[in-house]
Amino acid sequence: MADNRTMAQMLQEPIEGYEDAIVVPPINANNFELKQTLINLVQSNQFTGRQDPHNHLRFFNKVTFTFRNPEVPNTTVKLLLFPFSLEWEAII
Repeated sequence: MADNRTMAQMLQEPIEGYEDAIVVPPINANNFELKQTLINLVQSNQFTGRQDPHNHLRFFNKVTFTFRNPEVPNTTVKLLLFPFSLEWEAII
């Protein structure tokens, strides 16, 4: 049987069965919470899309490096905090 799809249709990757690419893993720690002071610190240097993204990420990494919880991986903390570091057009 002939495949009647166009080349563009054949080159599209299937999306069925795929979830979002970035997913925060489940947190197995008891009573884990992000402190408001940490969120405020991240929000003190929000990225709007007009600044140098490398400087923003350097600052973000310094701030998130200060938070330590042996039961929660640092990458999880970063995934939870990163939306707080964005503003305006950078959110989209």
